[in-house]
Amino acid sequence: SLVNDHWVPILEIANNGERLPMQEEPNPMTVLTTDAEVALWNSKGLPADPVSSENGSIVCRSARYPLMIDPQLQGVAWVKNFANADEAAPLQIARLGNKD
Repeated sequence: SLVNDHWVPILEIANNGERLPMQEEPNPMTVLTTDAEVALWNSKGLPADPVSSENGSIVCRSARYPLMIDPQLQGVAWVKNFANADEAAPLQIARLGNKD
């Protein structure tokens, strides 16, 4: 995979050139989320598959609003359920067919 072939070798080398000890299979999801957070997302309508959890972590950890291409509208439904809890920042959804 892209992570194991390109990203992990960079992380394994310290500034002085020595190899850093790491687990066999580093997983970025363990750094970005917790099991409780993923369970909360699933309870708000996010599908329980690993790709959806990875996408959920990107949506929640992005500094900007991510572009969502969602032909099945599962992600849109999850964002609507998840973001409606925050009344201070109302959710605005733009679709390609919108005139405004």
